[in-house]
Amino acid sequence: MKKVMLCGMVAVLLFVAGAGCRSAASTPQGGTLTPTGGTEVKAAAQAGDMLVADDHRVFSVDSNAESAQEVLQTEQPISSISYTKEHTVVTVFDRDNPNAFRGLYLRDNNKDGYERVATPSMSPKFSYVSGDLMFLASADLTSQPDGDYTKVGIYQLKQRKWVKEWTMPGGIEDVRGNGNTVWIVTSNNASTSSNVYKLDLAAGEWSKLIQEPRRYPLDEVEVDTNGELFMMISQRHKNEWSNKIFRYNPQQTPYELTGNFVSNTRPFSFTMRALNGKMLIARHDMTGNNPELEKPLSLLDLKSRKQVHLVWEHQPIALDRTAGEFVALAEDGSLAFIGTDATEKPERTLVIPELQAGRWISVKR
Repeated sequence: MKKVMLCGMVAVLLFVAGAGCRSAASTPQGGTLTPTGGTEVKAAAQAGDMLVADDHRVFSVDSNAESAQEVLQTEQPISSISYTKEHTVVTVFDRDNPNAFRGLYLRDNNKDGYERVATPSMSPKFSYVSGDLMFLASADLTSQPDGDYTKVGIYQLKQRKWVKEWTMPGGIEDVRGNGNTVWIVTSNNASTSSNVYKLDLAAGEWSKLIQEPRRYPLDEVEVDTNGELFMMISQRHKNEWSNKIFRYNPQQTPYELTGNFVSNTRPFSFTMRALNGKMLIARHDMTGNNPELEKPLSLLDLKSRKQVHLVWEHQPIALDRTAGEFVALAEDGSLAFIGTDATEKPERTLVIPELQAGRWISVKR
């Protein structure tokens, strides 16, 4: 396995908002920020094609040059990363300290660093960016007479302003986007079943896909590059629903989830990404009975439903995809690159020594 030595490790310079108080570290490469009225964070240049992170540190990875560089440190734990050609968004909040900063580190990719933008009305758990628009979903639940609701919103990144804020029934389990379309998975609450909602990010309009749902405990959603939508029930104790993946059929009314069954990947399916008719599934037993799997990755043919399990000596924690291959991030910071025709193991692997607790990955879109 090749090791990627982190080049040019750079400490960030944090400017703390308030009475002009600052905490300083060594100045990174890149120049200075133009003041914008918020807290500013100088950072190293992001030359890589993806970002990976642990709970507090973000690294820019150039997968072709097999190099990586730390570009940001956050005070509060990271909750999501979105990386596009125009913007980088790193959301943070601290579950154990509701009075701490919650919001996002926002970088316009023609600038030299990040701006801290507070979101006092929500603890941002999920983010998705398309162009200059961002969808945010909160980790907080608001109790109402008919059950729990979650606050969500659309934020204009270029103008630094909210376009729309509203609440959705249940908690938010997963968010996936493609262009200006966002799919949102909600959990069961007292009166509303778990569902998948489709949002037009530009219009701000949203609707549920399953009109008459039973109480399916949905966890995750994924859209293939051909537009087909898949739903997963994962990360649960063993029951009749565990490990299952379903294809969404927009023509089916009333909707019956079991009629669209695709796969049952054991041990428990943890997360999934689809690419050109293939799906990569991270196999992770949340009960802890099988903490170290010899073959923790599964490659599923979505047409034939045939699966092949891949050997990797690491536990995958997050997945993403490029235009032509999958990328898996392990808990120990290792990366695996998997082609859609892989049969035994990943085509290539990288190790980022300083990233010892991988949590987040976002390939540049």
